[in-house]
Amino acid sequence: MKPIEFDRRTFLRKGPFAFLEAVLAGSQANSADAPRPPLRPPGAAPEEEFLELCCGVGACAEVCPADAIRLVPGTDASETLHPVIVPQEAACIVCDDLACMKACPSGALSLVPREEIRIGLAQVSPDRCLAWSGTDPGCDYCVDRCPLGSGAIRLERAGGVRGPVVEDGCVGCGVCEYFCPAQPSAIRVYDP
Repeated sequence: MKPIEFDRRTFLRKGPFAFLEAVLAGSQANSADAPRPPLRPPGAAPEEEFLELCCGVGACAEVCPADAIRLVPGTDASETLHPVIVPQEAACIVCDDLACMKACPSGALSLVPREEIRIGLAQVSPDRCLAWSGTDPGCDYCVDRCPLGSGAIRLERAGGVRGPVVEDGCVGCGVCEYFCPAQPSAIRVYDP
């Protein structure tokens, strides 16, 4: 994600809302209606390789303790089902056992350490965020429920408001998107 930039002069001239304007300007690509590529389970090979390797037996979905992995038809003519994670339905909890990666018989999912998992990357839309918009200044569902903690998402104060900021430690599990009370969700996970 490209860092949001604004200069000191603009900040001093417009006040603390200059920061929020910069964040909002950078969030236009986060439309809740925009289609997004499928989010694959943890440890997934790059998409093209993943599609070649995945045999569609669903072993990953069977062992998922959060029931977060769905099997959906591929976009090709084959009848192979491929695993996806749809955070608004059920999020990956980055379980201690990393069960899906261990269960994959084809190598489409490889066992990687928790900190190296990259399902996607969460992005906040401050205009929809209850905390950033001031609608519910105490809202912290995404931060409070993140299985990885402040290395993935934390609260930051700007001016008179505070809201969530996604950090480099985000693995894209989707827990934040799943628990976001805003509709449509103010935080969404996108393929990195």
